[in-house]
Amino acid sequence: MSIIVGKQTSFRFLWFGQMFANLGDILYIVCLIKLIFDATGSVTYMSLVPFFNTISALISGLLAPLVINKYRLKSILFYSQSGKTILLFVLTISAATFKMGGLFWIYLLICLISFLDGWASPARNAMVPSLVEEGKLVKTNSLLSISDQIVQLVAWPIGSILLVSLGAGNILWLTFSLYFISTALMGLIEQAVHIQAQEDQTRLDALKEGWGIIWKSKQLRTISYMNILETFANGVWIAAILFVYVSEALNKGENWWGFINGSFFAGMLFAGLLIYRFSYLVERNLGKTILWSTFSLIAITLMFGMTSIPWFALFVSFMFGLPQMARDVAETTIIQKSAREQLLAKVYSARGTLVFAAFGISSLVMGWITDEFGVRTTFKVAAALFICSFFIALRGRRYLFGESNMERN
Repeated sequence: MSIIVGKQTSFRFLWFGQMFANLGDILYIVCLIKLIFDATGSVTYMSLVPFFNTISALISGLLAPLVINKYRLKSILFYSQSGKTILLFVLTISAATFKMGGLFWIYLLICLISFLDGWASPARNAMVPSLVEEGKLVKTNSLLSISDQIVQLVAWPIGSILLVSLGAGNILWLTFSLYFISTALMGLIEQAVHIQAQEDQTRLDALKEGWGIIWKSKQLRTISYMNILETFANGVWIAAILFVYVSEALNKGENWWGFINGSFFAGMLFAGLLIYRFSYLVERNLGKTILWSTFSLIAITLMFGMTSIPWFALFVSFMFGLPQMARDVAETTIIQKSAREQLLAKVYSARGTLVFAAFGISSLVMGWITDEFGVRTTFKVAAALFICSFFIALRGRRYLFGESNMERN
């Protein structure tokens, strides 16, 4: 009985630790964009913040298996968050005297913080199955998704308000406090199973192991093909394309850009609550949930991209959340059942690398399509990508509907 209580308590430390870290991540980005714009007045310099974040996380994901092979997941999580906290402390002190000449060091700190986060993410996701009962994975994943959406809904508007009232420097100190609390909570997690490092495994083998697990499992391979296509399709939801959509397709001002974003996150939150309530149905039908959610996203993407009615676009944006959230929770649950502990972390690091790479390319390609052919064409392309993903799911439905065809490690 004490072991179960220990797991539940450790899960709460992981859950709240991640919430504090996520809140800090958003406030930190808000501050950096403001500081860089004040110092340079350049949108280009501002856009380098998400660019460096993505590139650093991509490189970190590729190298993560080397760290996962050597250290316990709890240690990776704790020390990477500690490192982020120390780097943010340096950044906070530097921001007080920030000038144009110090831009290189600011970007370097951004890269290092994002790099450490690339190690923490697969470790954090891989720890969840070891801290909850297998039958409660869907409910747990929906709970974590609800938390993420609440942070997204709250952090951006609150960050903007605090930025005006307190200033960027003070918010950085607040972010440092959030990181510090997150680090303390991560340190309290108890990992019951200790897995010895694989000393006889070469570095190259360690780097390839997560990719190998995905490739050998027809179930994971099917999901990965779908993830690549759907990540490309989701490039239409980046801020720049939505801004053009609101202006050209809906003929509305900047405030509707905020309404559309708010409606999307509200839909995701509502969907998370719904899936949490009916988690037993999703648990029994993981493959079917992925299949029909993907089909629904085809229709919703087309309806959103083709309409010129602002209120209908707002409604469709809200509706997008249900199939998106259902598919994400079902996919996460299948992946978590595919392997255990260190091996699962390697699967997550490989998957994260795929998603980061696909999204980075998609942002550029979708932006180019929007410039050359118009925003409605961009949404047609996205719908076509969802159609391709649906046919992959249809073709591999016997793998999606069955148990994982790899031995659980």
